[in-house]
Amino acid sequence: MKFDKQDKVVKAPDALNNPLYKLTKAVVKAAKLRESLIGTKEEVLAKAAKMNAKSRHFIMPDDSKAHYTDHLIQEKYHCLEIDIEKKRRKKAVLFVFGGGMILGSDKGDVGISRKIAETTNADVWFPYYPICHEHDMLENVKMIYECYAKMLTFYKAENIVFLGFSSGGALILDLITYINELNDSGSHIPMPGMLIPVSSGSVPVTETEKAAINRLDKRDIMIPAEYMYIAHDIMCHGRDIPEIYLATAHGDFRNAPMTHFYYGSAETLYAFAPSYAESYRKRMNSELH
Repeated sequence: MKFDKQDKVVKAPDALNNPLYKLTKAVVKAAKLRESLIGTKEEVLAKAAKMNAKSRHFIMPDDSKAHYTDHLIQEKYHCLEIDIEKKRRKKAVLFVFGGGMILGSDKGDVGISRKIAETTNADVWFPYYPICHEHDMLENVKMIYECYAKMLTFYKAENIVFLGFSSGGALILDLITYINELNDSGSHIPMPGMLIPVSSGSVPVTETEKAAINRLDKRDIMIPAEYMYIAHDIMCHGRDIPEIYLATAHGDFRNAPMTHFYYGSAETLYAFAPSYAESYRKRMNSELH
């Protein structure tokens, strides 16, 4: 990937020959996750619906490993707050899961959230946002924004970190665009203290992005390049969604806090790293890992 000399790029050692990566690769292949994202829009949605029906829905945890609070958002969606202690801490993480906008959260995400809370000494808020079977992606952004607005009643903005994996990474970046849109209309919503998008995607719009995802497609074990095109229609759900929310890498990142992007060099989503770097370049407040 080509980056500008101004971009802060931190490279990690190549792990493609690491035994752990090879094991992960075997597990992912056995699960046929990549195959589930190949086909027509209708076929992909049908396969995702089948997976969601098994165990991908909100279940209030009943263990004693943490203190859990269910916040009802927009009177119908859940946002699970995970506190290691009953008393809230000063810092919090808004953790947004990934799933290509079509797979819901599974029970493992609660365990990950709890681990994040333990590791960071912060509370974790985990939104069960509406996926794009019956909703468009802007509904997801607005629901997650409501979670953030609720968090601001308990924590200072500078003490809140947005963390998102894959499509969740794209959603927390879309949230920055949405906050700017609200503030341009007269609101005064503070930005969080930090963003950490991990493998954040985008709809490909430039020839460079399209060429890159096609090239990386041969190496990616999870997300086929063709899904990035199908995702456009899935995320719109038949509605007119502003392109700035779909082509997330070209969003409105004014006033964004320090942002740490993380990518694997053998994933199709890495194709968007240079575009994100360019969008952030003028602000000089991002690092790519």
